[in-house]
Amino acid sequence: MTVSELQTVLHEIIAEYFPNTLIIWAEQRKLVKPSGTFITLKLRNLTATQHSIKVTENDAPVSYKPSKMMLELQLFTHGNDEQIAIDGETVTISVNTALNDIVDLTNFLTSDYADAYYTKHDISLRPEGDAKDVSGLLDTNYEYRAMQEYVVEFMQTANGLAGITRKDWKPTASGGGTKELASQEVENLDADSIDIKNNF
Repeated sequence: MTVSELQTVLHEIIAEYFPNTLIIWAEQRKLVKPSGTFITLKLRNLTATQHSIKVTENDAPVSYKPSKMMLELQLFTHGNDEQIAIDGETVTISVNTALNDIVDLTNFLTSDYADAYYTKHDISLRPEGDAKDVSGLLDTNYEYRAMQEYVVEFMQTANGLAGITRKDWKPTASGGGTKELASQEVENLDADSIDIKNNF
């Protein structure tokens, strides 16, 4: 699994709980600011084991590397309107529900239902630290905001001799990799043909 594939998997399970809520990755640009409740996600701090598990599948080398990332989830909401009686008059007030709402989401993300989804995709997710009410910080357009971090564990996969072989191969968005490297096969490897200059 790549980081991009992990993003898709995480977005999918969160969207199942919030089917009518806008869920975006924090780095996305040129997005019109939503007026209703929305969620931002951010994956950071990728760590992996020093050595990978190397196997051969369909006569091609595959490396599996146990990995871990932090998922930061922020919930922006206008809260809930409630009516209370003051001096015999009914008054509508705004109630901060951000912390309650994010705790309820965490209950879902740690449920048996979600565990079955994680098993299907070979990942795990657990809360890390406290659920925090961060209302009033940075964003003044939304009355209420809460944040929770999660530890996400998954298996990075690197296919092929050069570790970049994949279906419908193309360079990374940053221009990394070549078709020649992606198509390298074990029997074609010639130590004398590898020429990497040392610039140190």
